[in-house]
Amino acid sequence: MQPMTNDFPAAGRSPGPNVAPEGIVRASFAFLALIAVGVLVAASPLVSLVVLAGVVALGVLARSLARHVDRETVGRVSLPGLGTVEYRFTRS
Repeated sequence: MQPMTNDFPAAGRSPGPNVAPEGIVRASFAFLALIAVGVLVAASPLVSLVVLAGVVALGVLARSLARHVDRETVGRVSLPGLGTVEYRFTRS
């Protein structure tokens, strides 16, 4: 007797029960992060409010700086032991 073989191409086979569809891992982590944020807010609302206010303040500051920075300016920063770093503000 010959052993039974399937002549199906590898692309047509099922990946098996332990292989998750694309994106399911990211979606799971995002869901768990959302639940964790909810638990944090419920556990310490004052700390959460301070963190939220800080994030909003940083966003406002970054936007304000972006408006007032000359886009053609090239800056240089000398870092001891590492050399000079040149940076340029660009609009994306």
